[in-house]
Amino acid sequence: MSRSRPLRGLLLLLLLVIGAGVVSWSYWQDPPFWRRWWSVLTHLSPDYMDFRPTVTIGGGPIRELPEANDDGLTISPVVLREAERYAIEFDSYALIVLHWGVVQTEWYAPGWKRNRLTQSQSMMKTLAALALGAAIADGHIKSVDEPVATYLPEWAGDPRGAIRIRDFLQMATGLAQARFTLNPFAEDSAFRFLNSSDREAAYLRTPAVIPPAREFDYNDLDAALIGLIVQRATGEPWAGWLDRKIWRPMGGQQAEVWLDREGGMAMTACCMLAPAMDWVRVGLLMKDRGLVRGEPVLPAAWIDAMTTPSKQYAGYGYFTWLGAGIGDLRKGPDDRERPQSEPFLAPDLFMLLGRGGQRVYVSRELDLVIVRLGPHNGMEPLKAGWDNARLPNIIIRGIKTATLEPEIARQ
Repeated sequence: MSRSRPLRGLLLLLLLVIGAGVVSWSYWQDPPFWRRWWSVLTHLSPDYMDFRPTVTIGGGPIRELPEANDDGLTISPVVLREAERYAIEFDSYALIVLHWGVVQTEWYAPGWKRNRLTQSQSMMKTLAALALGAAIADGHIKSVDEPVATYLPEWAGDPRGAIRIRDFLQMATGLAQARFTLNPFAEDSAFRFLNSSDREAAYLRTPAVIPPAREFDYNDLDAALIGLIVQRATGEPWAGWLDRKIWRPMGGQQAEVWLDREGGMAMTACCMLAPAMDWVRVGLLMKDRGLVRGEPVLPAAWIDAMTTPSKQYAGYGYFTWLGAGIGDLRKGPDDRERPQSEPFLAPDLFMLLGRGGQRVYVSRELDLVIVRLGPHNGMEPLKAGWDNARLPNIIIRGIKTATLEPEIARQ
């Protein structure tokens, strides 16, 4: 017995040394990943506002939007206050309503203001579709029906290489979902997908689990790979392409795109930092079918395609949610039911959605854009009881009767 104790002690010491060596080796393979992992582990509710590095876009001429005075409001001021109260009830940071191209209300919570950067979460995905549309319009990509092996040669000769660009845009690739675990050694974890300093490698090793175009499966990886495809097709860093082809032409303010490392790959599935008013400008660009002040930024046909229901799910187009087919939004970025108390009152309404109730609601028929931003981090950033139709329907009912189509005015 006396001899076995020192032996067990030596074995334990050896295991500790080996374990320390493995951890040390892993750390030096990807120091940014481990620093981010430690930040999450010690803070529990990671705030992507603090994640770096980022690259700044914008900085050109800003498209200022006119503001209505009390006499020029086309939405009842009583209804606008009701909408603000609903926003406050759900801890919102910002609420902006644009009708007929004129700001009806621009409300911010204490500590928030027009120029403050806010988290977009998955609303970023819609920007990935807009950037892809610009790449197609400029001839860098032939069509959405091209197989992705054209731009991802690592998948040539692999069934994944036959997945079409369209399947990515419609969340129907059949690729595996990243697992939600804080195990730092799990190569297929959502945490590594987000925080690796080589996201490209993390994306490309994802396997397929079902054939493409079979079913809708909301997957961050689909939007991330569209960003990589655009970057390879254009030969430009994705953030620079977005800035040059979308952000500056629409008159956006300065914003920040999250990178995996300095000079590295942009995260195109989530997490852009931008002022609330810039999301109004994005909604306005889509409402106006790619036009800014009458000048084309994107083809109207591309915006139409983005807002056309997919075969797999009537509530989704190209990284854009469609109100008429969305149901109770059980498949979206908040990962739990968000029932609607009633249908959207604008049949053509489409949306940009992000975790935590980040929302851009757009109706072309009503010439209406609504932006709501709020908390994004933690296990349940959006308070229980949120009704996805409540905010837009409050506002639609408040549009002054003379400006409405008769069938909506009667509802």
